[in-house]
Amino acid sequence: MPQIRADEALYRDEPVYGNADELVQQVQAWAAGQPGFVELGLDRERNGWITVWVKDADVDALQQEVAREWPGEGIVVVEVPWTAGELEAVLADVDAALREAGVRSGGSALSPHRGVVEIHLGVITPEAEAVLASFTGRPLCVDGIPEDQAPEERSQPTAGEGWRLLGEGLSGESYRTSVATTDDQLQDLWEAAGLEGDAPQVDWDGEIAVWFGAVYGSGCPVRMDGVLVEGDLLYADLVVPGEVYGCNDDANPHAFVVAISRTVLPEGPFRVQLEARDPYPGAPEERTVVDVDLREPGSTATNEQVHADASLAVPVEPALVTDGDDLPTDKPVRYIYRDDPDCDTPVLGPLDGSVWRLADGEAAWDVQDGDELTLHPLGGSDSEIIASAPQMDWLFVRMPEATCP
Repeated sequence: MPQIRADEALYRDEPVYGNADELVQQVQAWAAGQPGFVELGLDRERNGWITVWVKDADVDALQQEVAREWPGEGIVVVEVPWTAGELEAVLADVDAALREAGVRSGGSALSPHRGVVEIHLGVITPEAEAVLASFTGRPLCVDGIPEDQAPEERSQPTAGEGWRLLGEGLSGESYRTSVATTDDQLQDLWEAAGLEGDAPQVDWDGEIAVWFGAVYGSGCPVRMDGVLVEGDLLYADLVVPGEVYGCNDDANPHAFVVAISRTVLPEGPFRVQLEARDPYPGAPEERTVVDVDLREPGSTATNEQVHADASLAVPVEPALVTDGDDLPTDKPVRYIYRDDPDCDTPVLGPLDGSVWRLADGEAAWDVQDGDELTLHPLGGSDSEIIASAPQMDWLFVRMPEATCP
């Protein structure tokens, strides 16, 4: 749903704004006293111009007043079809109907500048479709995935093709992996994973042991459904069913220690990770590098031959970037976050020629205006970055058009 804009003839190539903080405050103070005022925001697709959205007001007269008060500035007045109060009434009706039908919702929001109420369902069940059918023609924008595509909620499996579960628990450290090929190594791994007692027996002729130190947000438990191999990479098939509704933003460890059949191992040397994507920079212990081939029955690796990837360490403080700068493709940078109250979701930039928005399904944003973030490029992708704060990591995606979402 695009934001509602003025006639194109009103827009010019100049001026071009970043956040125009001081001007925004002035226009906000004026607009709040105007009849029919609904909302104010920035239009990233139109050089960061300020838009004043109104309902049942004399748009031409207000536009003339803006031109007199701020000559030469980029400010437009735009009519919208609904007031915030009218959209709130729609939202109340929809929320009540969804609750009565027992439909779980991931949240909702008002978007007067788009003329809709946003409903985030997570999973669109038949019950949800039945409720929404009664609101046909109302100003709703609903997102979610079909029920048959949603991650299945079920108990933790204890074995699968090429693997069996030795132990698991909410213990150890998150973003960790390790490998054992002897009883002594397994006991050390077992204790590092925070699991109690002695480690179970492993058939070292036909198996090795691997610790996957997974991470989860409270309220969104993680499940391990198996192990996967791609080239020289072995990783866990981790599933977070509750993620479609959004998870709490804390990072908690969940240890999975498994025995893996040597017949499914990649040829050595090989890597072990939590997921197929590269570990986040600064978390070198998420990737375990095994320097030898372990497919032969009974073969072992010394402690020195099983280690973290030192290339993932961040030895020096990254450079600082500000709005308007380019982003490097191979190293992290620091960035000071500035909250844009006119955006419906957290945004960064413009950086690298784009505004970046918080990706769908990410944890709640709890970074404050003025906090410092570390931005990490994702290997092989120029459309996603990781924004890291001391308490959490979030995925941000490049917006195809520089607009405030």
